[in-house]
Amino acid sequence: MKHLYHHECHSCPSKMAEIRAKLRESAADCGFDEQTTHHLVLAVDEACTNIIRHAYEGKTDGRIELDLFSDHDFWEVRLRDYGKKCPPEKLRGRPLSEVRPGGLGLHFIRFAFDEVIFDTNQTEGTCLRLRKKISKKK
Repeated sequence: MKHLYHHECHSCPSKMAEIRAKLRESAADCGFDEQTTHHLVLAVDEACTNIIRHAYEGKTDGRIELDLFSDHDFWEVRLRDYGKKCPPEKLRGRPLSEVRPGGLGLHFIRFAFDEVIFDTNQTEGTCLRLRKKISKKK
């Protein structure tokens, strides 16, 4: 895979605008339509929100690394944090039948991306790999 972009920022919500802009540009460059691009950007924004809320427990001085990759078949987003690890059994999201606010971010992330991989084998933190198949233009 070709490495397209690397960005590091603090776990501060105000830092997410730059990430969203770069994701939007990269997804469009890979040929995703406007609606798909919108879903992908929102899903990554939700993943960043989860990192801030859960891995860093709201602290704004944690480190988030974003890397973008692509090849002819996939566009891949990697988000790396160095915060508190989440137990794998909690990485499922709540049941959709439970009607209440919150807890739907993982469902949305899984809806937007074809592959969602939580790598908790890091010495500290987690690397989230999000992959979306690139449609071949006819």
